[in-house]
Amino acid sequence: MDAAAAAFSTLSALAVFASTVHHGAMRSVHGYRVVGKGGGSGWERWVEREFAFAPTWCREVPVPVAAPRILPAAWRGRPAYREGQIVGAWRCILAFDSVAGVKPPPTPPPVLCPFRNPMLVCLPSLYNDLRMVFQFQNFEKVPELIQCDSEGQLTSLDTKDKTSDEVDESGSDEDEELQSGEELPAPAQRRRRANRKHIASITLADIAQYFHLPIREASKILKIGVSILKRKCRQYGIPRWPHRKIKSLDSLINDLEYVIDDTERDEVQQEKRKKEEEYKQDAIRALAKRKRLLETEKETIQQKPALDLMAETKLFREDVFKRRYRAKGGVNASLVNNHSSPLLSES
Repeated sequence: MDAAAAAFSTLSALAVFASTVHHGAMRSVHGYRVVGKGGGSGWERWVEREFAFAPTWCREVPVPVAAPRILPAAWRGRPAYREGQIVGAWRCILAFDSVAGVKPPPTPPPVLCPFRNPMLVCLPSLYNDLRMVFQFQNFEKVPELIQCDSEGQLTSLDTKDKTSDEVDESGSDEDEELQSGEELPAPAQRRRRANRKHIASITLADIAQYFHLPIREASKILKIGVSILKRKCRQYGIPRWPHRKIKSLDSLINDLEYVIDDTERDEVQQEKRKKEEEYKQDAIRALAKRKRLLETEKETIQQKPALDLMAETKLFREDVFKRRYRAKGGVNASLVNNHSSPLLSES
């Protein structure tokens, strides 16, 4: 048996770095004390490894040869790292060194804790050294419920039979990148999205009856996600959900009482020019015509939600806001507007 076969190594240092450029990329530096069975001073062996983390998988990747490395190409003495240290594009999130007296934190970051991130068992080169540092005692039975395929994909015996249609509540089909130090979401928390046949069966008439509601409430009633509802609207030529436009028209119809009240005050100012009854009748006819126009425009918006409000309607809305302000604030109408709104004319 040669000297290399007779030697054994123990972990003496471990530093884990998170990339400040690419979320989910991590590197680790391992220091091992190698001692031969025959005794002697021994020597140290240093290894640098790189990993890729995502919410549903993790794997070890080769360290690029040409890329800047955390371990210096040549150094005198012994490298030492501390938590928070920046080395190029990498930030140290965990440091342990038995020789330099660098003690690890009481608990590792969530991404390096097997109780919060069970995918660590798919990375034995990192997981085994973390166990030596933190002495994970109660995690022995958990790996029995977890399997890792050849690509480092995490599968659970409780969840591997679920269909590929399971996504989160927001309706997104893409995995979000993991930031260092964040807790990984458990696969069991993922929810089933709407059936494809149900989504395809939703017509424009089904959607149109909920235009008066906010889009989130409409999506809940239709039992689909907000992003899916937006996609369906774009398919039917609806660039924006028309709830606000319909709500604005309803508000104008309901606020016609402020126009009537303010019109009566204008009658007093103009009683020398017109007879009171004639002016009042003209104003009532104009308001009735305006109401019919608003109701017609509301029906048009419900049928063609991509249309914008008419310019005349927008001007009328501004006039209503001014009259309502004067009615609530007690502002003297003669100081603000000494003539009736042209939008109330019956022309």
